[in-house]
Amino acid sequence: MKYFNPMVSTSTFFGVLTAIFLWHSPQKATEGHPSRGEIRKEVRAWQKEQKRAFSDPATSPLDSAALAQFKRLPFYPINYGAYQAVKWERCADSTWFEMPTTTARKPIYRKYATLYFTHSDGQTYSLIAYQSQALLDKEEYENYLFVPFGDATNGSDTYGGGRYVEVTRGEWILDFNKAYNPYCAYSGRYSCPKVPHENILSIPILAGTKYAGQH
Repeated sequence: MKYFNPMVSTSTFFGVLTAIFLWHSPQKATEGHPSRGEIRKEVRAWQKEQKRAFSDPATSPLDSAALAQFKRLPFYPINYGAYQAVKWERCADSTWFEMPTTTARKPIYRKYATLYFTHSDGQTYSLIAYQSQALLDKEEYENYLFVPFGDATNGSDTYGGGRYVEVTRGEWILDFNKAYNPYCAYSGRYSCPKVPHENILSIPILAGTKYAGQH
């Protein structure tokens, strides 16, 4: 799956999400769990790509002054428990709605699936994965699902407005090691989806991208 940026520059328009009703009983990804070495290799490659994107003036969300000082992004140590083949359940309430953002932009999304994952405390928690209407007819993004979430690290280790992570339909791998900050964390030039209340967790997610700026 190619990377899709759910945030848009305030001078540009990107896409959104749709709805159809369909129900599935809870299901779980069936592929074998990768080794620690495989997870580490995949996460390191993702981190390298994040650094490349932030370093390139053509793709970086950083303003010119911050870009000139940029060296690396801060990450939590790789958390192998944060990589999970999740159980999932198709959302019964899957009507189109306007997703609130940090600007007046209202991209169209639908709830697609509830994802169930196990935290290090041994408890099961859930997050809603959203699908973009604008991406449904784009072959490279047709299986892309967007998971904005908040957790107990927001405002301290991570950005106060929450973070994003992505899931691919058919694979159903939730990897918080690839959680990233909205571009609004770095510049006011972007319009970013706000984390829905139902996706705000009371637990800390100690994985993915940290935040060193002002919250």
